[in-house]
Amino acid sequence: MYLGIDIGGTSIKFAVFDDNYKIIHYETCKTPDNVTVKITDEMFRIASKIRESYNFNAAGISAAGVIDNINMEVIRAAPTIKNYVGTNFKKDFGDRLGVDVYVDNDVNCALLGEQWLGGAKGLDEVFCMALGTGIGGAYYLNSLPFGSNFGVGEIGASVYDVETDTTYEQRASTIALDRKIKAEMYDGLSVIEFFDLCKREDTNALKILDEWLYEVARGIVNLLCILDPKYIVIGGAVSAQGDYLLNKLEAKVRELHPIKINKTKFLAASLGNDAALYGAISPFVKK
Repeated sequence: MYLGIDIGGTSIKFAVFDDNYKIIHYETCKTPDNVTVKITDEMFRIASKIRESYNFNAAGISAAGVIDNINMEVIRAAPTIKNYVGTNFKKDFGDRLGVDVYVDNDVNCALLGEQWLGGAKGLDEVFCMALGTGIGGAYYLNSLPFGSNFGVGEIGASVYDVETDTTYEQRASTIALDRKIKAEMYDGLSVIEFFDLCKREDTNALKILDEWLYEVARGIVNLLCILDPKYIVIGGAVSAQGDYLLNKLEAKVRELHPIKINKTKFLAASLGNDAALYGAISPFVKK
């Protein structure tokens, strides 16, 4: 058995996988403030309780932030989680629990999950882009390259614009889209409701969507020019929009891409919110 853990800014997910890699137990908890209660202490408390019923011997951890997956430590992170940098999951969690651990960035884990069992199953030369509160990325070429500073795929900080003092994710994340919807349409409109309006050919909604897709596509074009992957997997909550969003995004990328012979195939992530949990345990699995 294996334990998968996915640490986010608001919640932590726990999943026990049997030897056939099926989830047989699932629970969540609120992410502690990491001041009065440390994240690793809450992980240890819940994992210890789970272990009373499920005898797992390895734990794969998907974690927000830039992760040194050799020393199993957070080396850079957004200010969302206090005191997060320096968290050592091997020492503060794995050694205490007495299990082997693997820790990696959440988007790296999501790509490993999709490449193992999801939308990119069995594929190589794949870049995964997670569109959410921010924008994260991961690249799979025979294996995951990490870079000298464990920063491969940190595309959210790229495409910096001097005039607006904004990064790619500040302009193209789903949070940026949500702000744009509320500012230019009305405050109570959710992103899901917005896409419903787009599908009904609402003129104002389609204008906002096109402007947002332009920002998303700019980053993807830069990515394709540098890495030229065979496949790009779009993940995050908006991937639930499926072919409707994927086709429009691909069309915008083709419109902006200066290399017109590019044939990178666009795919939607298929494991949803469980992708990172599957990916976190995948290094323990003999495929």
